[in-house]
Amino acid sequence: MAKPVLLVHGAFTGAWAWDKVIAELEQRGIRVNTVDLPSRGPDGTLERDAQAVRDSLKVFDEPAVLVGHSYGGAVITRASADNDGVAHLVYVCAALPQTGESVSDLLGRDPEPQGDLGVALEPREDGTATLEREAARETMFNDAPDEQVAHVLDKMGPHALGTLGETATGLGWQQHPATYVITLQDKMFSVALQHEFASHVDTVVKVDAGHGPMFTKPVEIAEAIAAAAS
Repeated sequence: MAKPVLLVHGAFTGAWAWDKVIAELEQRGIRVNTVDLPSRGPDGTLERDAQAVRDSLKVFDEPAVLVGHSYGGAVITRASADNDGVAHLVYVCAALPQTGESVSDLLGRDPEPQGDLGVALEPREDGTATLEREAARETMFNDAPDEQVAHVLDKMGPHALGTLGETATGLGWQQHPATYVITLQDKMFSVALQHEFASHVDTVVKVDAGHGPMFTKPVEIAEAIAAAAS
């Protein structure tokens, strides 16, 4: 029987971002759950996000596959450290930090940067930021027609900026089997940077998509997750 799956969203989205992937996983008979991270609001921190994931894993009666997208990679890296509730990690074009590295650090050392997240950010007084719509469209959904992603752009919301500068303190990917899904049209994390991330894991999957493959290639993402859960 397949292992259960917990899906962790990235910055500026929410649990809703996985809806298409959830449908695909459920069709395959896989138990799946999601979590809305505290960093969707001004009080969010990386540790609070990680704790929300740890708490969400407790709904399962066996170790689960933990999946993170984008910023969610930093979250699952921390949440899975010294955690026997995790069976496998899946990084979907996700941050895979070393000890002491933040998501901002990773973006800053990208050898082939494709865009500038800072230009897209619209900071707010409460310490969160949103993404300017057209910049988000170009950075995350460059592989999709407008009509496919318009509703996604409508739903995108704020993210606590401080989390992007918080550093990794536990490396779960050193302790658990892991898969990395490289997205070949990504403008947030270049393919070169993703290959570096992928060099640290057991299994690598390549998907011809931009930075939002759960929206544009849900079947391929579900297949990668299902393989990890088998």
